[in-house]
Amino acid sequence: MVFLLCCKNNANKADPRSHEVAFGKDGEKEEAEKTVSRSLSAFRKPPTRRGTARAGKRGIMKRMTMKKKNALIVNKDYKNLLHELKSIVDKGLHSAYKAVDNLKVQTYWQIGERIIREELKHKRADYGLHLIKNLSADLKIDKRLLYDTMLFYKAFPIVNMLCSQLSWSHFRYLSKVEDEKEKLFYQNKIAQNSWSVEKLREEIKNNLYIKTSTEEIEKVLRKELPLAQTPELFKDTYDFTFVDDKFTKKEKDLEDQLIMKIEPFLNELGSDISFVGRQVPITIDSKTHFIDLVLYNRSIPCVILIDLKIHKIDARDIGQMNKYVGYYRHNRQYAFEKDTIGLLICKDAGKEEMRYALDGLEKSIFVAKYKTKLPSESKIKKAVKKL
Repeated sequence: MVFLLCCKNNANKADPRSHEVAFGKDGEKEEAEKTVSRSLSAFRKPPTRRGTARAGKRGIMKRMTMKKKNALIVNKDYKNLLHELKSIVDKGLHSAYKAVDNLKVQTYWQIGERIIREELKHKRADYGLHLIKNLSADLKIDKRLLYDTMLFYKAFPIVNMLCSQLSWSHFRYLSKVEDEKEKLFYQNKIAQNSWSVEKLREEIKNNLYIKTSTEEIEKVLRKELPLAQTPELFKDTYDFTFVDDKFTKKEKDLEDQLIMKIEPFLNELGSDISFVGRQVPITIDSKTHFIDLVLYNRSIPCVILIDLKIHKIDARDIGQMNKYVGYYRHNRQYAFEKDTIGLLICKDAGKEEMRYALDGLEKSIFVAKYKTKLPSESKIKKAVKKL
């Protein structure tokens, strides 16, 4: 600033054209301005070390705070994710264990039923002992377990009493309860309260049934089953897209694939339907026949016999199924059950053939087709236009 004033005074004295002498051309003017800027900067107070340190510390603290916030957010999100995944895994494992145990229950029930049926054929007192001894050796199954399956079947001869919420250990212990009403009471208590086997043992030991009032017992036992009309049970066509036609050369191939895909198969058939057995033997006039699949509908309740056909069926197939249904009604149907139903699942069926073959049998035998490939979208549109 002092420098400029001096230049200005000198210039005024030397020449009236002071502006040109002081600053000259544009380039010289710019150089002068830079010089002034440098001069002024010399008067500015430089930052102290303490101030620099404070500014740096503030920056570090800010970054640390941000990192902590991010860490907290990430930590919280991770914990939520971990909790959800643990829940999914636990639920999946529980379902898997439950499915395995349900299969075990059904298997042991069938073993017990078959042994009892065999015993009834041979009315010798010592036959049962020899039978269990031989079966134990050949099947590599403990004799105690075989006896337990027989006791299990005697205690629960009705398939729809096998509540899916009970494990094999529950049924094994309940089989020792002789009174039917008491047994059903404890079964319902297990299902309603998710009792463990240890809890069941404890309550039976403490005589819970005896200590419970009649009114409360009736409340526990009261269970209304939804009624279903049999004509609404079955579809006209079933979606078996999970079946591979390339490996279906005979009925047994179709049966094998349905058993391998038992869950989608039962889901396609409807709700409250459970698997009982395959290739179930029945004897008529000393000749053994085998029913492809036997299922049970708990909501009616009734047995469903299934005959699988990979060809176009005719009246002979209807006659065969009618024979199976008649046998079951007279020999294996319980008093509380509705009449046994037959279902023929086939590749094709003639309308007129079925109309006359099923005449009078419409409430006991049903025919349905199965498809392993769904029609294309264009075919569906054409079909809709024809309606």
